[in-house]
Amino acid sequence: MSDRTGLLDSYHLSEVLKPSARKLGERCGAAAVDMLARRLTEYIGSAEDDKYSYIWRSAIEDHEQDAHKEEARAVLVDAVRDAALGATSTGSPAALSIVKSLLQSPYPTLTRVGIYVCGEHYGAVGAAFWECATESWFLEVPYWHELYWFINKAFSRFSVAQRAQFLGFVEKLKGDWRDEARRVEWDETHRRDLLHPAFGLGDSEVDEKYQGLVERWGPVRNHPDFHTYSTGGWVGDRSPVASDALLGMSDEELVAFLKGFVPDSRSWDGPTYRGLASSISAAVRASEDGLAGRIGLFAELARPYQHGLLRGLKERWSDDKRDINWPATLSLVQAIVSAPAFRVDLAADQAEGWEPSVHWVVSDIADLLKGATGIERHLPSEFHKSCLQVLRVVLDATPTDARESSDAVSHAINSPRGRALESFILLALAMRREEVAATRSSGETWLAVGPVFDAELVSSESGMNADFAAMAGMYCANFHYLSAEWTETNFDRLFSSTSEAAWRCAVQGFAYQRHLYEWLFKRLITGGHLRRMVYSEGLPDQVAERALQFLGLAYLEGMESLDGSGLLSELVSELKAKELSQLCWFFCTLRGKDEPSVRASKILVFWMKVAERVRVNRADVPELQSALSQLAVFVHDLTPEAVSALVDAAPHAQVRHHGYMLVQNLARLATQYPKEVVTIFRAAMSGFLPDYRKEDVIGCINRLAEAGEVEEAEAICNAYAARGSTLLKDTYAALRARQRSLNSPDSTGV
Repeated sequence: MSDRTGLLDSYHLSEVLKPSARKLGERCGAAAVDMLARRLTEYIGSAEDDKYSYIWRSAIEDHEQDAHKEEARAVLVDAVRDAALGATSTGSPAALSIVKSLLQSPYPTLTRVGIYVCGEHYGAVGAAFWECATESWFLEVPYWHELYWFINKAFSRFSVAQRAQFLGFVEKLKGDWRDEARRVEWDETHRRDLLHPAFGLGDSEVDEKYQGLVERWGPVRNHPDFHTYSTGGWVGDRSPVASDALLGMSDEELVAFLKGFVPDSRSWDGPTYRGLASSISAAVRASEDGLAGRIGLFAELARPYQHGLLRGLKERWSDDKRDINWPATLSLVQAIVSAPAFRVDLAADQAEGWEPSVHWVVSDIADLLKGATGIERHLPSEFHKSCLQVLRVVLDATPTDARESSDAVSHAINSPRGRALESFILLALAMRREEVAATRSSGETWLAVGPVFDAELVSSESGMNADFAAMAGMYCANFHYLSAEWTETNFDRLFSSTSEAAWRCAVQGFAYQRHLYEWLFKRLITGGHLRRMVYSEGLPDQVAERALQFLGLAYLEGMESLDGSGLLSELVSELKAKELSQLCWFFCTLRGKDEPSVRASKILVFWMKVAERVRVNRADVPELQSALSQLAVFVHDLTPEAVSALVDAAPHAQVRHHGYMLVQNLARLATQYPKEVVTIFRAAMSGFLPDYRKEDVIGCINRLAEAGEVEEAEAICNAYAARGSTLLKDTYAALRARQRSLNSPDSTGV
């Protein structure tokens, strides 16, 4: 991997790209995909560096096996994937071209993205796979996971010619195995594994070949879509039976087998309930109909098997984008939550332990219904009321959590009750969207969901419902969409003015807000919530960061002023260095094209106001001055005021490692404002010796010379040499040679 980094760390990069990458792909097509792909390859390094991508990125889709989800390159993989999905949702020559460019990339990660996209949008761009497919995809480890699921998802839509091409790849497969004695075994087990994702999908030839290989070499391994699969804990995640064997059982055989299985407590790595549940999930995903006719069998079965089925249905619907039998599924979950044993198990089970329990089932129900509320893929509206009823029972049966967490959002979105609550909110939003599309009032939806929110708010405001408090901060803007009157009336209860614990959970949720609304900003200001977020101790850093970002956006949008008694004016007048530095960083992230803009003008006014306050107070704030130097990117005219501010900031630019940004912008301005740039550059040298990036330093000096400031350019070169730096040695020699050439008799024609 290269050592290249960006202005944004991986967390903030994800915050920017996750909600926008798909839209970028939809609207900008190949330009967006190419731009993100180039940025990803810069992080990876060379194509050779990418040959082990499957180690740091096990699956192109979001998957629990990915161990490096927080890295910038993983964020960029997500962005390339989502942009490509957005750009290829409909078939067109442009969409095919995008996928082909990914499939033909020398970088395995990009090829894997292309294979994944072909599986997701087979009807639109699947033909590109067969035009580009190579034998290496069917043999080499990096492509295995994506190839496996491509086959599983798309096989039923392969044409006759494509099925023949697929079988041709399988039959001709010959690995480069080191052990000659086992060559036949390894070739045939690999063929078995390639046929496995197509088994049971309606092709008798494939089924016959697969079963023959199983008879010779045994069933596929657990998790056949991975060559290596990591599990946590001390207990092995093994199943007593493969998923295809489950599919081959009759209803009576299946129920008898599941009821009769008992793990061997004498073996630490033997088959477990969890392992068997994983096989059930895999069977649901691999089967042609998603076990549609067998879903009802699981109502009376043990919790691990209910977990396996529900997890498989969720993954089939959300991850594989394949249909499931919703009437049978909802009948099952209604039967599960309505049974007396459901409440008994919830009361008795403490949500701990390795094997799937009732709390796992609650999470599965919540995740399944959450996946059914998406904008692009959602269940029919006639099932909404049934889903609401199920979730209301779950919320009523599951006790609230009064603990204040240092990571309230993480607890809320991962606890069984929190997941059910989020699913309820998303379902309410799906219902409201349908109302809006049908131009109906919000009365019907709010009548159905309002009482639940009222009850949750009561326990939240009393400090007894940390999960809803965190959700209130996360989804307050969505609550406004559901009912503006309820949200604004209860705003100081959602951000509790009576419970400190509830308020701290709510503002942690607020840190995940992405959009500024005027009503929201006004409520945060009038209730004092934004000020508390900025100044309160003991909160996660991202709370104050998001509050300051909202404040900065409000200033740029005209909702907040630098004059008067507002929060921003207070930060400037009191020279709150930490907070103002954070604002500088945020403003810097908003830079766009090079030409001036209204937004850039307001940012420069902010800078000049802060610079004036620093001079008046004669304050020693080097870190703030360093942060201010980032804003040089918005300077297009070196007015006396701008020069004064830059001269003040320049000596401190490197305190927080922003020196390279200052030099980059001085190089940009050197041709038009050479004298002013010399003054600022010399000011910078009084604090540090600019040496990064080298090309910018050299470019700046050369442009100064070209603009007529030859003596100053040479003087700067000499100053570098006097301080032991050879960075400008060649530049100085070139400048002197140019001057000698200009002063020689030949140059005058004499």
